Amino acid sequence: MPTENLNLNKTSSNGMSPLMESILNRYVLDNNKTQRKYTKFGQKVDIPKGKTKTVGFDKLSPLPKATTPLTEGVTPRGAAVNITRIKGEPEQFGNYVSYTDQLDFFANDPSPEVLKYTELLSENQVETFEHLDAMELASGLNVFYAGEAKSRAELKDVLTVKDVRRAVTSLKRNKVQPADGKDFIAFIHPDVTYNIHNDPEWRQPHTYADTKELYSGEIGRLFGVRFIEDPDAYVFRGEPFADKYDELSVVRVEGARIYIAETLDTADAALLSDKPVWIDNRKYTITSATAGENGNAYLTMSVDLTGKMVVTDMKIYPGEGGVDGAPVYSTVIIGKNAFGTSGDKTVEIINKSLGSAGTSDPLNQRGTVGWKAYRFFKILEQTKMLRIESLANTN
Repeated sequence: MPTENLNLNKTSSNGMSPLMESILNRYVLDNNKTQRKYTKFGQKVDIPKGKTKTVGFDKLSPLPKATTPLTEGVTPRGAAVNITRIKGEPEQFGNYVSYTDQLDFFANDPSPEVLKYTELLSENQVETFEHLDAMELASGLNVFYAGEAKSRAELKDVLTVKDVRRAVTSLKRNKVQPADGKDFIAFIHPDVTYNIHNDPEWRQPHTYADTKELYSGEIGRLFGVRFIEDPDAYVFRGEPFADKYDELSVVRVEGARIYIAETLDTADAALLSDKPVWIDNRKYTITSATAGENGNAYLTMSVDLTGKMVVTDMKIYPGEGGVDGAPVYSTVIIGKNAFGTSGDKTVEIINKSLGSAGTSDPLNQRGTVGWKAYRFFKILEQTKMLRIESLANTN
């Protein structure tokens, strides 16, 4: 691999500069943790080594109702069996970070506790798969729109209890079985939670006698639906940045400039001029973008951001969603066997220590830590899940 592809973290890298300072006491802040929420409710599938790459799910269709009375002594015509097969292939994903021998040597303390590469990469794997899972579920064909809208372009309303009741009625009409044997499961964005809790028809519908009943992030139960709050629930926000990033990450802010964690080349930067964006539910406009590696590429905004709530690790999203560019939120309600998933059994953390590359790193100058995994996630039956699209108002 060419050395320039490694994107080496060095003592001079912007992101590592705090470790070059000498200070009396240091305290390490925990990152926000992401948990896999979707996989526990899907049809589980293993990806065994040495087998064919295609994963298949077979379904027996119900037989037609036998409504004709039998004639004495006459054998009726038998029913034909209909098997449907849904197929898909696992995909492989991965990411890594690299470091130099000098960073390892000169950073304060021999092994700074902040450089927990394995934890950082494990979190990255979970966040990546959770985002892809949410995106897959949001691609379903069974969709309702909040209020009276007939399309995404017409959306003007936030999610209400009436919308949920309408969606549940549709699932029951299609004889969809509950996802966990008792209830349907809904994945709802925190911004949408804020709105439905303001609906006068919402009541705290279930007081749990045993807190072990709750799923992680569960906020309540309504009409046989258990609502799980998920910040990764998919939001339709507009065209990706430079056709490759559906979000950008803030590294630091200097006046009207926002330095980002993603890499932009000259062609990418040119595509971002005059693009509207959302940051923390506030709308801004990019006047220009400057190419560079991650941490050095930056966006120049139409206003000075000093004193505004735009800080490190915030996400920047496209701003051409629904009406007036507003983000369109998806609340996905699922029944039993709505999708198939492989979970996280194939995840590997791969540590290549300094010098492990042999003759391609003759002076033991470079090391890497990475993750790699296969992922399978596929909608199996469109009628067994439903998406409600809505706006959100958190003001």
